Amino acid sequence: MAKIQIPKQIPPTTINVFLGLNESADGNTELKLGEASKMLNFRVTDRGKLKKMEGYAPLFPSLGAGIIQGQWHGEVGGTYQHLFAHGGNVYKRIAGVNTIIGTLANAQTFFFFFQNKVYILNGSEYKSWDGTTFGDVAGYRPLIAIGTPPAGGGTLYEEINNLTGAKHQTFSPDGTATAFQVAETNVTSFDFVKVTGALKTLGTDYTISLSTGKITFTTAPLTGTPDNVDIGWTKGTGTRENVFKNTFAMLYGGGVDSRVLMWGNTTVKNRFCYSALASGALSAEYFPASNFSDVGSDQHAITDIARQYDRLIIYTEVGSYHSNYDTTTLSNTQVVVNFPIYELNSVKGNVAPGQVQLINNDPFSIFEGIYKWTSTLVRDERNAVYISKRVQPSLDGVDLTKAITFDYEQNGEYWLVVGSTAWIYNYRVDAWYQRENVPASNFLEIDGVLYFGTAGTIMKFDPLTLTDNGVAITSQWEMGFFDFNTEYLNKYMNNIWISLKPEIRSSVDVNTETNNDGIGVSQTIEYSLYDFEDTDYSDISFETTNNPQAFYLEVQAMGFAYFKVILTNSSDRYQSTILSVSLPARLGGKVR
Repeated sequence: MAKIQIPKQIPPTTINVFLGLNESADGNTELKLGEASKMLNFRVTDRGKLKKMEGYAPLFPSLGAGIIQGQWHGEVGGTYQHLFAHGGNVYKRIAGVNTIIGTLANAQTFFFFFQNKVYILNGSEYKSWDGTTFGDVAGYRPLIAIGTPPAGGGTLYEEINNLTGAKHQTFSPDGTATAFQVAETNVTSFDFVKVTGALKTLGTDYTISLSTGKITFTTAPLTGTPDNVDIGWTKGTGTRENVFKNTFAMLYGGGVDSRVLMWGNTTVKNRFCYSALASGALSAEYFPASNFSDVGSDQHAITDIARQYDRLIIYTEVGSYHSNYDTTTLSNTQVVVNFPIYELNSVKGNVAPGQVQLINNDPFSIFEGIYKWTSTLVRDERNAVYISKRVQPSLDGVDLTKAITFDYEQNGEYWLVVGSTAWIYNYRVDAWYQRENVPASNFLEIDGVLYFGTAGTIMKFDPLTLTDNGVAITSQWEMGFFDFNTEYLNKYMNNIWISLKPEIRSSVDVNTETNNDGIGVSQTIEYSLYDFEDTDYSDISFETTNNPQAFYLEVQAMGFAYFKVILTNSSDRYQSTILSVSLPARLGGKVR
């Protein structure tokens, strides 16, 4: 007599925690429960739930052709300002109004704040803004020698400044000499002469000779007070290109941020330069000629420098180095800073200029994939931890040297954008996912809100915005093929449950797929609370609870080995937060 086999009920399989995207090279039958073979425009929340990502809208109408070249936000001149560069102009945005504050070359622009000014660097210019005045950084006038006798010489004190040809020198008069010789000849101009702090007048108190570099007093200055004669002059314009050809900067200086480091000079691409104290004060306008360090071979550019605790991690195109802030005090009491260079990793560096992000004190760099750098106190190839394996197949298809990255701290997300596709790593929950249609040239976070520069304008992400600049967002989550831990048995399923978070308007389209039947008929779940704004009464359930709701769906999945669920939301009116998916399968006979 034939025996009828009744499928055996097993406890429902429930996804309570979503684990993000895994583009496994072994196929999507090997994924963990909760991992997705495709995850687009959904994010994983801090509690492991699946939430449709917010949209964005422009802050202002397009300013015309060209991208936003850089942006910055902070307090300057007593006012919080949003600065950005576009089309050869720098704008400030206050209270929703854009105002041009100055002009510069239309190129990638880097902003940084130091000593009450915003400094602006673009590879061909170095400018500053103090909230009132915008212009080229003129440069600090160094005191190059002290204790100088009238005939010249003296004790070397401060180095010449790359940013300017201006200098000054102090003299100790002997009471009889009227001619005073400065350290250079064929000077461009004499700019001031002071005796005991009093400014003297050309033609009345002294005469000059530009060719000999000499000034002659009408009456010899009195002796008795060392260094009471101060003469300032200018010769040439300095070697400004050693500074303004750089494209990136950072603040660093051991315990405090006392120095400005710059790199990205295409002429000497393995070099970074650094600032010095100006008359003992912090300055971003004094770059002595000898204040530079060369890192590795001159064939390979420094692509970024990151600070990890009290040390520097220096990345080149092919390897990485580390350094630290070191000082030596000279006999004239001047403090000389240097940065000794040590090799850290000879085979892994960073290929995207300026795109290393410091995440919880660990730098994230880009080199074939994404690497997290830990324990860099000693050289160890294990310092670079490979973290992008789960999304590497799609990263392999793009040019990572063109990547734009950002640490969106509010959400605990590391963003990497190439073209208009974003790969996002949620470092709080260790989950990857993708976001499409983000054509970003740069990012900025202001009060927890994410902005990105793009063609002609700046876009603002907003939880209440359900489109990307008017275009509906399609969010999709597709689980891997799941065998319920019994790949050798047939399974049967007649229903599933999906729990949604209650929101003003919430929905999700649900598809199922088996290895036998392909994708089934889509079913839509809606869970909308009462709201008077933009009311469409046909959409209202008049639910009065804010509790999550489990929805029951009938499916016809018979005799399958593998099963998956596909969740989609393409609405420009409905949000979607999925809390759980329950799959009550029954086991049958062996797969044949």
